Amino acid sequence: MSVFGNVRQLGFMSRDIDRSMQYFVDNWGVGPWYVLRGVKNSMLYKGSRVELDMSIAMANCGDLQFEIVTQHNEAVSLYTNALTHTPELHVQHVAVWTEDVPHLEAAAHAKGWSAIFETISGPGRSVFVSHPSAPMVCIEISDCDPFKARVRETIRQQASEWDGYQPIREGLPE
Repeated sequence: MSVFGNVRQLGFMSRDIDRSMQYFVDNWGVGPWYVLRGVKNSMLYKGSRVELDMSIAMANCGDLQFEIVTQHNEAVSLYTNALTHTPELHVQHVAVWTEDVPHLEAAAHAKGWSAIFETISGPGRSVFVSHPSAPMVCIEISDCDPFKARVRETIRQQASEWDGYQPIREGLPE
């Protein structure tokens, strides 16, 4: 049995969020994308606090959420580290959603995974873990905070009904 359960999200790191969203619209037919620009977020990276300025875009392909992250500042983070290994868009993490982050994190630690990146500011809690045998493969363990759950479900629903109109939308869905 899988330690983590079902993968619910593919997280991509990109140097150009607009070009990456358009790539998925044009070549995969994935949309609509909801993009938040200039998000300020406090994180812990390998135990040290970092302040991030980033943009985040989300869309669904069936029940699987796609997330694209672009970091705008130079703070050393999981995201900037990932970009040192590739010139453009690539999968940076997969995410699982759980009602019990501490339990799943403990199960991951028992299998040799280490927490390397985690949220400090909300909503909810996310912990990114990596394994020493494949340190660039990260799994985000994300909670089911009510706000996040509502946004995730609305994006999934919007994708299931999307007709190609307005493929990139600023802000969160209503």
